Amino acid sequence: MSSVDSSLCLPTFLRRLADPGIKTVLLCGCGGGFDFVHGLLLYPELRRLGKCVVIGSYSFGRPERIGGETQVIFKRSGVVAKRVTAASVPPADYGPEVHVCSFLDRKFPADAPHWVYAYYAREFTVPLLRQLYQQFIREHTVDAVILVDGGSDSLMAGDEEGLGDPIEDAVSVTTVASLEGLQRKLLIIVGLGADRFNHVSDVASLRAVAELTGMGGFLGAVGIEPTCPGYGFYRECLEHIEHAHGVHGFRSVISGAIRSSVEGSFGRESVPPALKERVSKGGIFLWPLMAMLWAFDIDTVARRSRIAKWICECQTVAECYAALEDGRCLLGSLREVEDFPRHEEMRW
Repeated sequence: MSSVDSSLCLPTFLRRLADPGIKTVLLCGCGGGFDFVHGLLLYPELRRLGKCVVIGSYSFGRPERIGGETQVIFKRSGVVAKRVTAASVPPADYGPEVHVCSFLDRKFPADAPHWVYAYYAREFTVPLLRQLYQQFIREHTVDAVILVDGGSDSLMAGDEEGLGDPIEDAVSVTTVASLEGLQRKLLIIVGLGADRFNHVSDVASLRAVAELTGMGGFLGAVGIEPTCPGYGFYRECLEHIEHAHGVHGFRSVISGAIRSSVEGSFGRESVPPALKERVSKGGIFLWPLMAMLWAFDIDTVARRSRIAKWICECQTVAECYAALEDGRCLLGSLREVEDFPRHEEMRW
């Protein structure tokens, strides 16, 4: 290991991932949308470290809509997961899994064809997702799992006023926390504050970071520089996907927020080019904390989460939502919307 790799200034999560005993990493989206695409911010570093990377989308695209060259690798209770490649045929307006494959083929032709596991986040419960991930771990001898969340709703415990899209994230976190025999299990969030767009308070997100730090579960953070290789790779992939989707195809709000923040946008008075198709003026607040990777121990995140406890045994997605509603009712009261103190209130 070089002196740079062994630097005491590196955050804990990067030092742990550099462990040569970790040979295969399962890199998954935490809860839908472009979460698995955000994971590509880490892809160049994982390759540099010599890791084999298995990508799982856990996204909002239904794998049944992907045709052409595909392989059904999992089918339980009507829920399907597919292995797709660049030769697969996605819907015209949404197909990030297939387009990521074609991007990776172009960047690393010696390793082509690349493939991605496609599965629909809104169909999984903890028991069902556990079966799928155990299959991945067996087939690929996985040593570490990294969940990547665009935004920070995966950190919500369940008593906050606004939760974003809590079920998909909580199912994912709870499932990975339950897996045994892995060397590392990490949750990485990027775009902290982007879930304000989905009614998640920035104060609630930062309070979660503080509480997880107090529990020993915060594993460090790094800023994403505009010139760093991981960001250049991520941005190029997003442009590749957007070109494939066409002018009227899907654009991710969170990826646009991440890009804009990394490149220096701040505030809400103007809409950067990466967000013009999805957000109106004043609709999202951009700040530098979106341009950071924040890492956490998944077991600690699950231990802090009330939602994880409410849904862990649910057998259907409908039961998950009912358990969430019942659990919040039993709390008696929720936290009010959490805001920062006004600067004027803190001055002497």
